[in-house]
Amino acid sequence: MRWLWISSLIGLLAACNLSPFTAEEAAVGTPVHVVLPSVTPQNIPPIPLPPELTDERHIMSGICYEAAYAMHDHVYVIRDAIGHIEFYGDADALGACRWPVERNPYDFETGRALAGLWSYGTGCTARHDIIDSVRDDANRTYSLRLRFVTEGDCDYELLRPFWVGLSEDMQGYDIQIVVDQ
Repeated sequence: MRWLWISSLIGLLAACNLSPFTAEEAAVGTPVHVVLPSVTPQNIPPIPLPPELTDERHIMSGICYEAAYAMHDHVYVIRDAIGHIEFYGDADALGACRWPVERNPYDFETGRALAGLWSYGTGCTARHDIIDSVRDDANRTYSLRLRFVTEGDCDYELLRPFWVGLSEDMQGYDIQIVVDQ
């Protein structure tokens, strides 16, 4: 019994002194931090927008590709922080992402709102072009017409976000976004 304890102790002490890499292995090594792709690249070119809108695609950059794919071609209008939390909860409930989606904050306190969607297509590149925007203050509606453009003969599956912030003076407006393919 004593030999078992002594052997175990020697084994543990030897294991504590082992280095995980040789100097050569550590120099070659593997990356310490692996960046996983997201739906929205960090350096996305700006979209020319009407003055009452702001580009908010970065707010949804924490949604994984699979969840965004499951939600594509549906227009979302988020008017307050509770709706924003519920939106992220719904994305998590899909079970499409390996990890919970990254929640990026948005300032709803001033009465601003978020509206957007993801569009799917195949090609080499994809983008949304704004064709028309109509604000009707009498009927309290705001309509945005987009064209989803894919270019090239590549066989890539492309999923592009279009998310905008709406100015505070459009609080309570009926927001409509129509996408032509």
